[in-house]
Formats: sequence, structure tokens, C-alpha cells
Amino acid sequence: MATTRLRPKCRIVTQQSASDILKKFSQRIKENSDVLEGQVVQEHAFVRLPESMQHYWSPELHVWAREEEGETIVYGVMGPKPKIWTMFMFIYTGILTAAFLGSAYGIIQLYLGMDAPFLWSIPLGILGMAFAYGAAQYGQYQAKDQMEALRLFLEETVGEEVPIKQY
Repeated sequence: MATTRLRPKCRIVTQQSASDILKKFSQRIKENSDVLEGQVVQEHAFVRLPESMQHYWSPELHVWAREEEGETIVYGVMGPKPKIWTMFMFIYTGILTAAFLGSAYGIIQLYLGMDAPFLWSIPLGILGMAFAYGAAQYGQYQAKDQMEALRLFLEETVGEEVPIKQY
């Protein structure tokens, strides 16, 4: 099973200028157009696998570079497509909201001496969260090879080892 993490992030400090780094990204995306696609917009680079290699859980890489105090800091975030990320946040929020409101209503019913069927929202909420978590872990497992390919692309483009932080 995949390790527990949300979107892995990295921060690389380099002496190269931000414009040079972004030019490298643009050049390497063109050179690797058979296995990667993407674009560089202002100080951001977006990299993903081509449509033919993507599946539902395929990750994307978002990189941005900023010059600060004589050095360049390159930030990177790898994660699912925005629609997948948004869907999971909506699912988690919906389940937690329903469980909280249902349990609050059930506790009120219980204190008033009434039947409290809404207390079932607590175990149902836990079950729903477990299913959502399992689906997210399955997605991470399916995308791990593609995540590694994106990490290697980032490492080779910047020319330095990429320390990935797990959040």
C-alpha cells in the first residue's frame, strides 16, 4: 500500500536563475514530448504524462521558481489532477459534515428521551471516510510509477537531488 501522504512537495535551493530553470523545463518538455507534455507559463511549469499514457489516477507536476536573496528556490508539488483533488476534498467535507450534523441531531434526540436513529451517522461517517481513504490509497498505488517518473524528470531538469517532503 502507498505511504500516507497528501500531495508530496519539494523545495530546491539552487544558484541557477529562475529564468534559466524555466527555460530548461520548456526545453526538456519539448525533448521528451513522446513521454511528457506540459507548458511553462510565467514563473510556473506544469508537467503531465501524455493523454495516451494517462489513467484516472495519473499525477501532475506543478513547479514554480522564485529568486530570493541571490539564490533561486524551486518549489514543486506532485498530485492528482485538480478535478480528482477537488472531488476527494468534496467527498471528505460532505462525509464529515453529514456525520457531524447527524450525530449532533442524534445526541439531541437522545437527551430528549426520543429514539435517536441519527446516531447511525457516526459509524456510517467512519465507514464512508474509510472507503474514501481506501480509494485515495488505491489511487496513490496506481500512480506511484508515474510519480517517480515525474520526480526523476524534475531532478534531471534542475540538476540536483529532489528532497520530497511527505505531508
